[in-house]
Amino acid sequence: MIGQVQKPLEEILEYLEGKEKIVIVGCGGCATVFQTGGEEQVREMAERLEERGKKVLAAIAPPFKEFTCYAPWSAERLKAHRRQIEECDAILALCCGDGLQVIRGIVEKEFGLQKPIYPGVNPMGHMGGGPDLFEEKCQQCGECELGRTAGICPLTQCPKGILNGPCGGVRPDGKCEVNPDQDCAWVMIYNRLKALGELEKMRRIAGPKDWSKMTRPRRISLAAD
Repeated sequence: MIGQVQKPLEEILEYLEGKEKIVIVGCGGCATVFQTGGEEQVREMAERLEERGKKVLAAIAPPFKEFTCYAPWSAERLKAHRRQIEECDAILALCCGDGLQVIRGIVEKEFGLQKPIYPGVNPMGHMGGGPDLFEEKCQQCGECELGRTAGICPLTQCPKGILNGPCGGVRPDGKCEVNPDQDCAWVMIYNRLKALGELEKMRRIAGPKDWSKMTRPRRISLAAD
């Protein structure tokens, strides 16, 4: 899921300067898990903005597990608040950048409106873990290496992103040269491959990474041919 933290209120108020009537949109997915845009945070943000003289026309908090970045769900939810969206001066999105841009697309293309939409959240990358501690696990490189690295990603676990064994700076205790509190990714990979009886995979040399698969924006079509 998308790790995230809420922006400082002062930064949000800078975005909303000169805007009186506000619609807030949260997310029942990642923003709920990270406590940046779930029902409670949407309600709290509405209260904080009202205290600072804003008029919150709608505080839209999708239920848990309903992701704002999934356009069909967001379209149905936003349609129920179309009047408030038409009247508002700005929309504040308490969700990741994907969700914000889905909201923008619906408001512009389906409603035919031009409304400023501001982020209330700073996304921090794809993370796994929980319930309290989360860590970046995947950068969606488009060419997954986990099959040969025992399920441990060297692109995210190694600060240098090395694809073929540890660097010369790995410490005697197996810690990272860059961060002495962090285990070396390739020591971890070696130990797990050994436990799995698959150490021969360490001898396979990976070719240069095909970074063209990260060319932005990436698209996937599920439409039938």
